[in-house]
Amino acid sequence: MAHPGHYRVLFGTAGTPGWEPTTGQLPGLPTIRLLAATATAAGALDPDATAQCLWAGMHGLITLRQDRPSFPWLPLDRLVDTLVQAHLAAGR
Repeated sequence: MAHPGHYRVLFGTAGTPGWEPTTGQLPGLPTIRLLAATATAAGALDPDATAQCLWAGMHGLITLRQDRPSFPWLPLDRLVDTLVQAHLAAGR
């Protein structure tokens, strides 16, 4: 949130022509693995799906907050907590 330009550069290049890394080079892979391990520890039936949904949801939340700053957003920590709780509950 403090560096929206850096965020856009980091996540906005994926999918552009000529940018097709191998699976081992994907910058978000360690985060996905951490989320999957957390989902496993929380009892998710499909930790990989839960991790990917959490990752996508968090990126969507950040992108929307950057693109729609005048929307009456609730505090970010509250939204992230709700997002995580909802996905973990749905995954059990």
